[in-house]
Amino acid sequence: MTEDGPNGQPPEPATKPAAEPATKPAAEPADQDAAAPEVWHRVHPLTPILESFGVLVGIFIAAAYGLQNFAQTAIENLARGDEVDLGFAGWLRTHPLVILGGVGGLVLILLITALFSWLAWRVMGYRIDSESIYYRRGLLSKKLRKARLDRVQSIDLQQKLLPRLLGMAELVFDVAGGTDSNISLKYLSKKRAEGLRDELLAAVREKRQGAHQGERTPASGGSAEAVPGTAPGAVGAPAGTEPRASGDAEATGAPGDSGAEPAIDRSVPERRDDSIGVRLSKRLGSLAEGASQEAESSINELLAPYNVSADVSDEGEIVRVPVHRVVVSSLLKSETIISVLVVLIVIAAAIVLLAMGLTEAFIPMLVAVIPGLFAAFSAFRKNLDNANFVVKLGENGLAVNHGLVSTSRKVIPLDRLQAVCLHQPLLWRWAGWWKVEYNLASAGGSGETNILLPVGDIDQALLMVGLALPDPQMPDEVSAATLVRSAMYDRKSEDPQAEAAEELFHGQPRSSRLIDPLVWKRRAYVVTGSLLVLRMGVLDRRVDFVPHVRVQSMSYHQGPLMRALGLGTVAVHSTAGPIDPRVTHQSVDDAKRFFSEHSNRTRLARQRYDEEARRAKEGRP
Repeated sequence: MTEDGPNGQPPEPATKPAAEPATKPAAEPADQDAAAPEVWHRVHPLTPILESFGVLVGIFIAAAYGLQNFAQTAIENLARGDEVDLGFAGWLRTHPLVILGGVGGLVLILLITALFSWLAWRVMGYRIDSESIYYRRGLLSKKLRKARLDRVQSIDLQQKLLPRLLGMAELVFDVAGGTDSNISLKYLSKKRAEGLRDELLAAVREKRQGAHQGERTPASGGSAEAVPGTAPGAVGAPAGTEPRASGDAEATGAPGDSGAEPAIDRSVPERRDDSIGVRLSKRLGSLAEGASQEAESSINELLAPYNVSADVSDEGEIVRVPVHRVVVSSLLKSETIISVLVVLIVIAAAIVLLAMGLTEAFIPMLVAVIPGLFAAFSAFRKNLDNANFVVKLGENGLAVNHGLVSTSRKVIPLDRLQAVCLHQPLLWRWAGWWKVEYNLASAGGSGETNILLPVGDIDQALLMVGLALPDPQMPDEVSAATLVRSAMYDRKSEDPQAEAAEELFHGQPRSSRLIDPLVWKRRAYVVTGSLLVLRMGVLDRRVDFVPHVRVQSMSYHQGPLMRALGLGTVAVHSTAGPIDPRVTHQSVDDAKRFFSEHSNRTRLARQRYDEEARRAKEGRP
């Protein structure tokens, strides 16, 4: 087995076959590849240290906690006028050999740690062939991970704080088949990681193009495109997605096994139920340099129903969220405000106790503020991950860069979005800000965020929702912009056509006010030619959008209290994510009618969607 050094160059693209002598017959390349030596490439030498950094932080926190207790005791003694009891520190001062032994033991531990890290780095590495990428690690317990290139759905480049400061990055491979199938390749130099990512994306793209050329014909049975986002020749939903339900309410939105990041099938022309973003990608293809004007014109044409326009930069940038907006919106979130209020209340109580002369209680309460400060900072810092949020138009979807301390780059494949929602916390109303989230037909990694827009004004929110959804197919008297604004603001919408749009919504009956005393007047749903739109929330406003062709399955539910009130709820199943669409607390007759009609509607929409793909692949109009 051959290994290169830490500064070795990235491997040649996996799809390039090795050179062969001209005298070899055509049937021998496979044998030659099988006999080729395995070339393993090492990761950055600091990788083991960075991976064990959490342990060092834990030791530091434990030491800081001990020092906090000592400082608290010392302050209490000084407040009472007593001498500070040095305790163990005073004993150490009289026994210098103990100090010397402790320092020597610390040095020995550092040396052993360095040796262990070097040995661990020696066995770490990755290998790429024409079919898969392999990642091995483990000194005492060996681990080998493998991901087939035709199952790679996306390749994200992430940089946490410390690796970012050291110029290193991590490649995360999102693989169809569940979270346990994903591979995280860490750490590489940033330049090397970017180059390797580009090479692997090219290999995945070439792999997919080969699948297109060798896809099954209609005579072989089965649809050429069974579900949205499925590679040609793949039928049914892959592992890691919800199974299709039998009956009228069929599953309609799972991705294919070979849903790689460049997953938009341009061999199929634009379809009416494609999202506007997918139609735009098919129309523009790979954006050449200087094609921003063409992209801007096409975006504005397709988004005309939403009455919004986009400014596309030369680099394809369509949305940029300022850092100060993310900071302010984070401060206005409930978890941050609650943490700050708790800290202020504890400080105020401590001051009152001090004024009353209860100094013994003042110091402990003041020290107790520290965990509250950490909680407030943690809630605030979590939202800072979306700072510098930039959305660019790419040939395979929306390319998103975000992060202030730690940075991340990923591609959101628009042809695999299953549902989209708009969310507005109570305190965001004064600024008119909204957040856009989505459900994706992918298991994703742990801690994966499903954010299309962290915070933006209504025009940016409509822009992102429009790109992620198909044309709503509205009646002539109501525009898509009017419908969405009515869903966002209900009767407070200032749109001239708001009254006509409001008549399209089906609200909850008065009998539901006993279960939903605050929200029964706002909750409503509307069905358009391509979408189910759900309006919810009073304090925190929320609007869910589910395309008909993406519905996985449906279920009807009626609990004892709902049965007594003559109510029923229909759940419209989507893939895992922040969106759980439900037509809630309708009358029994209306709920059953909706279930029957919508299951039939989604089935017909799915059939039409697949038939358009079949006709395109067979060359029929």
